Amino acid sequence: MKLKKENILIVDDNYDMLELLHRNLKAQNFHTYKASSVVEAIEILKLSKIDLLITDLQMPGINGIELIKYVQEHFPAIPKLVITGFPSVDSAIEAVKSGALDYLAKPFTNEELKKAVHNLIESKEKLASTSTEVITKTSETISQYAGIVGQSEQMVQLIDLIERVKDNRATILIQGESGTGKELVARAIHYKGAFASKPFIAVNCGAIPENLMESELFGYMKGAFTGANETRGGFFQAAEGGTIFLDEIGTAPLTVQTRLLRVLQEKEVSMVGSQKTQKIELRIIAATNNDLYEMANKGTFREDLYYRLNVVNIETPPLRQRKSDIKLLITTFLAKYGVEYNKPNITISDKVITVLMRHSWPGNVRELENVIQRMIIMSGEQIEVSDVPEYLKYPMPFEKEELKSLKDIEKAHILKVLAAVDNNKTRAAEILQIDRKTLRLKIDN
Repeated sequence: MKLKKENILIVDDNYDMLELLHRNLKAQNFHTYKASSVVEAIEILKLSKIDLLITDLQMPGINGIELIKYVQEHFPAIPKLVITGFPSVDSAIEAVKSGALDYLAKPFTNEELKKAVHNLIESKEKLASTSTEVITKTSETISQYAGIVGQSEQMVQLIDLIERVKDNRATILIQGESGTGKELVARAIHYKGAFASKPFIAVNCGAIPENLMESELFGYMKGAFTGANETRGGFFQAAEGGTIFLDEIGTAPLTVQTRLLRVLQEKEVSMVGSQKTQKIELRIIAATNNDLYEMANKGTFREDLYYRLNVVNIETPPLRQRKSDIKLLITTFLAKYGVEYNKPNITISDKVITVLMRHSWPGNVRELENVIQRMIIMSGEQIEVSDVPEYLKYPMPFEKEELKSLKDIEKAHILKVLAAVDNNKTRAAEILQIDRKTLRLKIDN
């Protein structure tokens, strides 16, 4: 007997049903894998090439719907057939919405099973090749303002605030989570405003060693310290007439904070090693993902400096609060990286959009941009669910399993088999492939 090339995974907690399905499919020359739980099924899926999943819905622990959702995103090319002894309209609808392609209510005939299996096997190639394209790089009108993408209410309010402050030199504090585009907002304020022709100097305070920060920001005189072989201006001098953007201001040491306070109060700086001061005219924009107010209360950030920086406060909203902008951002990144990686006509499937819309995006726009970039690199001309990073796909809610001895695991499995066959020891021994005497000894020990 020559087996067909397709492998079928059967998942059911009823051993009799597992055996029945196995024999039926074996008679049709299919090779089958059997699992009595979702946990076992996932292990098989990870290690074996499976062409069709047949699963029960009602199972202890993790149910069949969870398995279907998991397979739909982690193994999207595998068609799914649901079998259940508790048929209902609601369960059928939920199964189909989750990704099942067919649904059989127990008891079903051999012919019904055969027809369903063959239909799904035949549809497998179509399933892998058909997908609705909902986004291309030109499929939506992109709403942009100085590189800021979004049409949500939060972004409209943010852009309105930028418009209000862009033409004056008021000190601005931008607060928001990492990846929300704080520097992008600072650049928009500068380049959309009256001082766009003047310098914009971005300084990452967290990237400058503490012992070098003063000299980097304010400049130094020749001979001020070892290695100071010439007089050199700092970032503040370089930003004269324009804007200096101090990112991660919360990391600035207290000595630098004191100097910054003088700059804000007196509009003047003094180089390291010099007693003279020089007047400067510029706009200071600071940014942080820390709570400066809380830091001020704890004494790790100067309270007077906090209030000097916080003349105008702008908060950049996290991506999870403006999910309506995700499609616009995807369109933008497809256009940007599609050209960069020589895939100008790349598209993305609606299934991928569903996955991306569901994610909470703790890394915000930066995380989304990195994900789109990676998927473009790894995909063909269309991004499919198989190209999505694993951590974004539907997670299986595994319970943390207690580590047990081999003896305890064996006994638990024996009791599980006995429960499944109504304590029929003869039948249990057959399934376990041991004799009744051995079974009795293992139960008693």
